[in-house]
Amino acid sequence: MRIVWRPLAVLVLSLALPLVAVAQTRASIPVGIVGWPLDPADALHALVSDVETCLTERIRNVAPEISIVSQRAIRDALFPLLEPATQPQSEDAFAAMLARDDVRARLGARGLRYLVVFAGGTRKDEWGGGIFCGAGYGGGGCLGFMWRGERTALDAALWSLDGSHTVRREGAMAEGTSIMPAFLLPIPILARTHAEACRELGTRIGNAIRESAAQPAAAPEPQKTPRD
Repeated sequence: MRIVWRPLAVLVLSLALPLVAVAQTRASIPVGIVGWPLDPADALHALVSDVETCLTERIRNVAPEISIVSQRAIRDALFPLLEPATQPQSEDAFAAMLARDDVRARLGARGLRYLVVFAGGTRKDEWGGGIFCGAGYGGGGCLGFMWRGERTALDAALWSLDGSHTVRREGAMAEGTSIMPAFLLPIPILARTHAEACRELGTRIGNAIRESAAQPAAAPEPQKTPRD
């Protein structure tokens, strides 16, 4: 039996091309991300890049159409406005900064529609308990048990760059305990509060961006005219 492949291939392509066209025409949503406020003296400052990486990955997983512009690029574009010595000291000051014409022009040059501003991190307690190790002619080993609590609290505000206002505020918190039992050898079993809180917050922010972008732009309010 002879199989005619060419008509079959044409049929497959005719069905697939519309789907490809839809995927290609799906609008990208450019979003910037930045940590604020920035305090180098705070122990959480060292975790800013970790939070950014985690949130970026999760947001992209939730909504692949979102294109994330890194916080390094945002800070470079707005330099020196977000440096520790010159950054806004309150949310009102932050909103005023975003409303400035020069700031809107810098961010607009990158085509950004939203800005994700995050804060928070993980704080860990001191280790409790104890582990004792020793060695002799017959061998050696350790015996004991240690634990350490940790808490991760993250929050983020989604700012619309069209009107310099917050679209959504979200937060996530996770608590856990790392343990280290030792019987011959210490075996650390670490809590994953950072990853848990970050996944939750990234999911909420990704959905918030998608929902906001899907809404039609608000029509400008008509100007009121004085009555005679």
